[in-house]
Amino acid sequence: MGDLWVLRHGESTANVEGLIVSTPGPRAFTEVGLTPRGREQARRSAREAREQGLGPGTVVVTSDYARARETAEEFARGIGAAAPRVDPRLRERSFGAHDEGPADAYEQVWAVDRARGEHRDRVEPVRQVAERVLEVLREADGTIGDAADADVAGAAPVVLVAHGDVLQIALALGADRDPHDHREVPHLANAEFRRLGPGRGAARV
Repeated sequence: MGDLWVLRHGESTANVEGLIVSTPGPRAFTEVGLTPRGREQARRSAREAREQGLGPGTVVVTSDYARARETAEEFARGIGAAAPRVDPRLRERSFGAHDEGPADAYEQVWAVDRARGEHRDRVEPVRQVAERVLEVLREADGTIGDAADADVAGAAPVVLVAHGDVLQIALALGADRDPHDHREVPHLANAEFRRLGPGRGAARV
C-alpha cells in the first residue's frame, strides 16, 4: 500500500463570495472554479508535494466539481503525474436547503453533527458521507485502478482532491475517530496537503 494523502481544493469563487455550492449542476460542475489565487495555491501544494517525494508515479483522484478538478489538474501537472482520475464519490457533501446560501450556515450544520442530531434541512448525514469516503479509501489502499506494472501495484502514492467536509471526515476516519467529530480534526485550509492516517474508522460509521 502506498502513502495516502488528501488535498483540499484551492480558493474558489464561492469561497470569495461566501456561498455554499454543493448541489450537482452547472454551478458546481463548471461555473464555480478556482480564483487565480486558488490556482497558485494548488501549484504551491505541488511544490510542497515534490519536496515530500511525490512525483510522476502518484495517482491523483478528484471530485468532479470544477474547483476540485481544477486544483487536481494544477497539482498533477506540478508533480509530473498523469491526468487526474475523476470520482463522483468525492463530491462535496450536500448541504440541502443551505445550498447557494451564506457560508455561515456551516456552523449550524456542524453543531448538529457534533450532537449526533438529525438534519431536517436535507443536509447529507455524516454517516452517508463517511460511507462513500470509505469506499474510496478502501480502493486507494490497494492503489486505485490498475497499475501498469504488477510489481508496483498497491505501492503508488494516492492523492485525493476534494472538499472541506468530505476531507475532514476522511481525516477523522484515518485517525480512527468518530466521523461526527470531523470538526475536531485540525481544519484543512484551501489547497492544504496532508497525509491521511492509517485508520479507517469503519466500526464508527
